Amino acid sequence: MALGVADLDDGVRRLAGQTGLGNYEGGVFPGGLRNWIFPLGGDVYLEVENAAGATGGPAAWFQRATGDGTERWMFWCLRADTREELEQVASRLGSEVQVIPGRREPDGTQRVVTSAPAGEVALRARRAGLPNWYYRDDPANNPARREVTGDRTAVGVAWLEVAGDREQFREHIGRETFDRLPLRFVSGEPGLHAVAVHTADGEETVIRRAPAGQDTF
Repeated sequence: MALGVADLDDGVRRLAGQTGLGNYEGGVFPGGLRNWIFPLGGDVYLEVENAAGATGGPAAWFQRATGDGTERWMFWCLRADTREELEQVASRLGSEVQVIPGRREPDGTQRVVTSAPAGEVALRARRAGLPNWYYRDDPANNPARREVTGDRTAVGVAWLEVAGDREQFREHIGRETFDRLPLRFVSGEPGLHAVAVHTADGEETVIRRAPAGQDTF
């Protein structure tokens, strides 16, 4: 899941202060989109991203969504366990798998993003608040597995709060997967509204922000 912010340093500081969770610098995407990562446990992580000074790709979308200083959920993703599974998702949605350059980490490591759907199918899905999928062929290097130090330790996602058409979500995600996801539906702008995270101290911390909204596309 990606949280767009108008000021990266301030956004990271406020999220860390709210949740007590550890985090680290993720790097920079092609075009200049800056990235920071909060591991949430269970191979899940939250990306805080800022497009100030960035060009091309999703930069304009991020700038429109956060230009008023509001932090917004930009998108959320599901993980495919295999490349074959990702191919099946793409085929089911009438799209294809795309492989594009990802972020360059501070140490110079260049990441690659392998995801589905692509193109107009992906755009329509985001407008409806639906997730996309990604696959990584190096699970040991999942960003969620990096050790971080914070006041609290995240051990997994408890639930996600989303808005949109429940049946559309079910068809898009696939009925079997949909039934396993801890989704809570609310009214409002389609998209992700909140993420609740289990912490090692037995508590839940809830991260609630506005979704990017269809008018920013």
